[in-house]
Amino acid sequence: MQAFGDEGQDGARVARVRRDLPATEREVYLNNGTYGPLPRQSGDAMREVLEAEIASGRLGPSYHERSQALREEARALIAGRVGAEADEIALTPRTTDGLDIALWGMAWQRGDEILTTREEHPGLLLPLAALARRTGVRISFVDTPDQATPRAWLNAFAARQTQQTKALAFSHVLWTNGDVLPASELGAWARQAGLVTIVDAAQAAGALTLDLHASQLDFYALPGQKWLMGPEGTGALYVAQGRLAQCQPTFVGYLSGTALDTSAGHFQPAQGARRYEIGSPSQAQLAGLVASLRWQEEHDPVWAAGRIASLGRELAEALLRVDGVELCTRVQDAMSGLVSFKVRGRAAEDVSAALGQQGLRVRHLPAPHASVRVSCGFYTRREELGRLVGAVAELAAAV
Repeated sequence: MQAFGDEGQDGARVARVRRDLPATEREVYLNNGTYGPLPRQSGDAMREVLEAEIASGRLGPSYHERSQALREEARALIAGRVGAEADEIALTPRTTDGLDIALWGMAWQRGDEILTTREEHPGLLLPLAALARRTGVRISFVDTPDQATPRAWLNAFAARQTQQTKALAFSHVLWTNGDVLPASELGAWARQAGLVTIVDAAQAAGALTLDLHASQLDFYALPGQKWLMGPEGTGALYVAQGRLAQCQPTFVGYLSGTALDTSAGHFQPAQGARRYEIGSPSQAQLAGLVASLRWQEEHDPVWAAGRIASLGRELAEALLRVDGVELCTRVQDAMSGLVSFKVRGRAAEDVSAALGQQGLRVRHLPAPHASVRVSCGFYTRREELGRLVGAVAELAAAV
């Protein structure tokens, strides 16, 4: 088994965290990048809401007041985590909903160009493809630089910029190999160049320490079920104040506007980013998300993000030393908790399945990124990573 460093002072903190995460005691939970483990508190909050709805119905002023209060608390908690104001946050069911709001809300002209990377998740690539098909916008792909440094990424985007470039659409953390893109540097460069930034934060929100105001990013779409460890069907979109007037709501509903004039068909958009919310989400899901966010606050998100990055680095460096393993993740100054690799001579799906049989829950990525991806949570123990590396070494040696 690969020896990892001692937990030291983190040992007691991690033990306290894991007491609230039953799923981490059943197996080695290394797939936070798909779904994070739900804290007990989140499940309790959802059950409480559902039991109240079953017993008392979903009726009356108190029910609607509770829904509004949950929405307001969720926006405030998310804003606090990402360095924004609550009125810059729209609640969404998924990351992709937030990306669609931003992409379809802007006024594009045929021939406009959006720069993206070749490593994006289909949750961004498919909306970009649909936008191009319907509007005539051109999608241009930035080549992945040889070095994963801020300057190299900036140069890669700048090299693709043309007079038709109007926006950058990219992931803060790449879902394929965990590369952390220099979002703040790209945001500042884009703002100076008059370009819009639309960011997929599926693998960043909850895993990195964020300050969106300082970053100068325009749109930042995030999920609730991954690193924020909330229930599925939750998420949010940050919209910088200066972009509200430019991003028109594409789909609207009861929560989207006020002062509706039915005779003229006019309405006043709701204040701030709430104008992009269509209708009331499930109270149970919202209560679960709020509980998860509160729980994470109790365990210090800055400490959690630092631990995630440290574990990601340690795992990547350990896998580099294993014969027969090709590391897809690049060791860099800024690390995420995602680490991907290949075992030479074995299909990624087979490696993932073999690890699963040993209680090591990872995931494989489909072609063209075919690899095994590990997600290191702040609740992950170093000895669990040691077990993983030992199991991978045995699989590689058996080829």
